[in-house]
Amino acid sequence: MKKFGLILALSGFVALGLTGCGKPPSKPSGAIATGTTGPNGEILGPDGQPVAGVSDIPMEVSLASFKANLYEPLLEPYCASCHATTFVEADIEKAHLAFLSRAGFDKYAGIDQTLPVQKMKQAHNCWEGSTKTCVDTMTAQMNLWLKDLEANGYKPKPVVYPNATGDVMLATAAPITLTIPPEYAFGGVDKATLAAPFTMATDDVDGAIKSYATSAAGTARANNANVAQAITWNMDIKAPGDYFVWARVKTEADTGNEFFFRPNNGASTAFIAPVTGKDTWKWAQMFVVQNNNVTTNPFTFNVAAAGTIPVSIIFREATAKINQLVLTTKPDFNGDQFTRTFMDITVPLNVPGVTDAKIVATVWEQTVEEGKRSLGVKELKIVSPVPLHVKGIYPLINGIYSSNHGTYTLVDTVAGGPDATKQVISTGGSTASTWLADLTVDKLSFAFDVIEVAK
Repeated sequence: MKKFGLILALSGFVALGLTGCGKPPSKPSGAIATGTTGPNGEILGPDGQPVAGVSDIPMEVSLASFKANLYEPLLEPYCASCHATTFVEADIEKAHLAFLSRAGFDKYAGIDQTLPVQKMKQAHNCWEGSTKTCVDTMTAQMNLWLKDLEANGYKPKPVVYPNATGDVMLATAAPITLTIPPEYAFGGVDKATLAAPFTMATDDVDGAIKSYATSAAGTARANNANVAQAITWNMDIKAPGDYFVWARVKTEADTGNEFFFRPNNGASTAFIAPVTGKDTWKWAQMFVVQNNNVTTNPFTFNVAAAGTIPVSIIFREATAKINQLVLTTKPDFNGDQFTRTFMDITVPLNVPGVTDAKIVATVWEQTVEEGKRSLGVKELKIVSPVPLHVKGIYPLINGIYSSNHGTYTLVDTVAGGPDATKQVISTGGSTASTWLADLTVDKLSFAFDVIEVAK
């Protein structure tokens, strides 16, 4: 039994325990404060700045209800060690104002769209074994708080989306697939030469996999590479450099997940892929192997000059399956985007003085737990005959904006125009994100703080 010692760094995710973050420091008891007011009667937050949308909230009622329904039963036990300086602040007045600023009652689209509930839908520090239980609990407690406010004359302010577009139905978008850019050297097994014990197969359950190479169960394991037992490509290398190796594989067990890799008729090196399971294809990077254990060091090989070189995958263990091989100088190859079915959702824009302007969202549908649906977002781009100033983008899924999509509200850029390289909208980091929806994702539209011809 060999060990697969690779530790994966999951970008953008944090493993959170189910027992909560812990309790805050003890705080003094006493009367509940009602907040500090500014010179014009506005409510000031802990930072001395006005808190949006709370000027007409009955603050004493709100504080008491917040304490009884949210602070003591949920926030104190489960959120304190991470948020003790904000909405689990020992000073309950400050905690209340911090939580009010996150509730979004000044741009209200329903309790289920408030940030606290949306965080639960993402399983953010869920204290139960079921995300649904945490969502239902937070929803119920938020509703109790809001009902107390409404009983005392307060009404949340419905959200009004500025510069909103019309809806586009996802069903009208044609599916598209992305091709691997030419700067990568790549090839499917249908473009390679196969030698026994490898055989070609076309019977995979995944319709996107048109062909793959494998070897029959029971074929004796090869402890040393036999260069005659190979899948061989002639790869077109565009530039000299150090190349990383990726393969799209399916491996059912750790007794059938190994190949040898041989570039440019050189030495053969063990390639141990992760176990994917019998029904799953995954892109696997080749890592250095020591003592038959996979290390965390990516394998690379050097190519001295551009041109065509022979590259081989050589038999080592039976039943290991391979569909594609990719060589790249880029360490962050994301092969899934080239094997996933996308949709380009094209939404017309209403910009005075501009015709045929549109925003295009390249997305894919993905399923999350307990029947929820979401859109994975590869990129947004502005297609327009002239550059547009775009500030504050609000993706509206089935007409509703989720506060979890707030990264795009921070956009303030110029995009579009005749230069196609300036169409993509950057959020300041990766343009990829996930847009959550409660049930079915049927339609998509957008709103903008500003959408105008760039000055």
